[in-house]
Amino acid sequence: ARLVFIEPPSLEALEIRLRGRGTESDEAVEERLAAARVELSRKMEYDVRLVNDDLDEAVQTLVRYVNEQAEKTRG
Repeated sequence: ARLVFIEPPSLEALEIRLRGRGTESDEAVEERLAAARVELSRKMEYDVRLVNDDLDEAVQTLVRYVNEQAEKTRG
């Protein structure tokens, strides 16, 4: 197994995204940000870290990585 950590470009960007959706209360957003801080502190434990700055680019990078790993296991 390979662990992939997908992270926001910054905590500020994450907060803007969460609040911009308008789907969660302020309290829920604060809870998610607190959880994100903990998760981000552990990102070095993952095999790959991917910054989700641009969704299309992040998806392409993830797909490319998964395909590369699949090729390695076949080879």
